Amino acid sequence: MTNYFEYINEERLKDLFIKFAEVDTGSCEDTKKGIVPSTKKQVEFAKKVLVKVLKKMGLKDVKLDKTGTVTAYLKGNIKSDLTLGLIAHMDTSEQAPTGPVKPLIHNYTSGDIVLKGETVIESTDLEPYKNQTIITSDGTTLLGADDKAGIAEILEAVKVLMEHPEIERPNIKIAITPDEEIGEGVTNFDIKKFGADAAYTVDGSEVDNIESETFNAFNPEITIVGVPVHCGYAYGKMVNAIEVATAIMNKIPKNELPESTRDREGYYHVDSINGSVNEVTMKMLVRDFDFEGAKARIEFLRKIISEVENDYKGCKITLKENEKYHNMKEKLMELPEVIEFAKEAIRRSGLEPKEPVVRGGTDGAMLTLRGLLTPNLGTGGVNFHSKKEFVSLEIMKKSSENVINLMNVWAKNTDEISKKLWLQ
Repeated sequence: MTNYFEYINEERLKDLFIKFAEVDTGSCEDTKKGIVPSTKKQVEFAKKVLVKVLKKMGLKDVKLDKTGTVTAYLKGNIKSDLTLGLIAHMDTSEQAPTGPVKPLIHNYTSGDIVLKGETVIESTDLEPYKNQTIITSDGTTLLGADDKAGIAEILEAVKVLMEHPEIERPNIKIAITPDEEIGEGVTNFDIKKFGADAAYTVDGSEVDNIESETFNAFNPEITIVGVPVHCGYAYGKMVNAIEVATAIMNKIPKNELPESTRDREGYYHVDSINGSVNEVTMKMLVRDFDFEGAKARIEFLRKIISEVENDYKGCKITLKENEKYHNMKEKLMELPEVIEFAKEAIRRSGLEPKEPVVRGGTDGAMLTLRGLLTPNLGTGGVNFHSKKEFVSLEIMKKSSENVINLMNVWAKNTDEISKKLWLQ
């Protein structure tokens, strides 16, 4: 079995990632609904950087569509029409400053990495990456390894496949999507036009992981309309919407918050509270690995709201459920080879595959439930969504190797898998 790791061009991979990371592509959840992508800077990045890079690589059918998604195609070299998708996202999270990003290279040996703005990446996080090349921001922004590392790793893997036609591969469709961080990345994704039989997102953290089970997710929005009265005449009349919001928060079990739960335990999370004495909007996250459990959590919120409305006569509280995505595990089990082939690819890279539950969601979860089976692979990034984010160049190479091996595993099993895919 050939070791493809040595085929990967480390400098090319590093330079491509830095080229991508330097561009601010933060998405924005507060953008008016219907505006896609949510920020113009994503479109500029897609048009001025991604499209040019993909065309320069020699990929075919490079397109930027009206949703802000960039797609490209590499024809396979086997006697089969089997087509696999590789998907990553271009946007970065609002949870930390998104730019301008100034990537720094560290030849890491030991200790903390101290950056600007009192940002310190602790040695406990860095310990597994001793004697490796670490890439960080300068400490004033996030790095953007989530998910520009994924984009760079996919493109390096594809470039290696183009340079080494002796490596068998199916047809490959690439998609780089916007707005993943705000849960809208594949809302308008045209699966039929994309034309893949199965796909993988490259958007996880640990490079030995294959992620195939996610939360069921609701993002409830609670609107509280109080009864405003001049403070001098408020006795027995005022109902302060802020106080009502606090009462709702206080009824959420403290042992069912994100900071109190782990593994397969679900949670309630108040993500933001905005407003005044007159009106308050609470945005929440409700998560559970069991869909019935997630629905039960929504019903629990309704019960809380009813109780609080009764306690604060005159206020009006409304709840929007905002169902976002489901656990993709059950759907993926319709074709377990999608997971098994990924595990085999990871083994061929010299790693022992793990299949952890994902305490979050992926674009792949949404695509899977819409019919395109799409588990998630790791990029090697650490401390996503923060100024302490970093990635190891050596681990990025491993991620690219995983992708190369994955394409080859599918190619070697074309006859067996094609019958199953086309019979579905």
